[in-house]
Amino acid sequence: MSEAEILSIRNELTGLVISVVSVSFGMISAYIAGLWLFLREAPISLRLLAFFLLSCGLAFMGALTAGLNALLLGTETAWAKLSNPASEIPGFGNVRPDWLHGLSLYDASALLGGLAFAAIYVSLGYLTFVYKWPGATAGEVRVSRD
Repeated sequence: MSEAEILSIRNELTGLVISVVSVSFGMISAYIAGLWLFLREAPISLRLLAFFLLSCGLAFMGALTAGLNALLLGTETAWAKLSNPASEIPGFGNVRPDWLHGLSLYDASALLGGLAFAAIYVSLGYLTFVYKWPGATAGEVRVSRD
């Protein structure tokens, strides 16, 4: 595999990673809006369904990210096999700076992303099932009998 092919694949994969992160944050933002507008007063069955669907979507995005990570690591391996790259780039993310205490940039970014999404997921679970929202916006449901 040539240097140009590896760089092209890296650029395409980077775009896919950015898209996955963007869609994930879009899902989370939509869930927060739905939680504030509707779900906070919804019955438990509807909140369970919404949280289950959010969980499925985020699990799909996580699996997709894991696959993309494997492809990115594959391009790193292919790059390491090049004897003398013309761009003189030593590697893409396998550097292990001292301030990361032995983690590579890949490892640190995956750990940071995982911790951030875990914190967001736990927070949304808390807001969905435990937190008692102040005030009620919907009021009582009235059924007229004419």
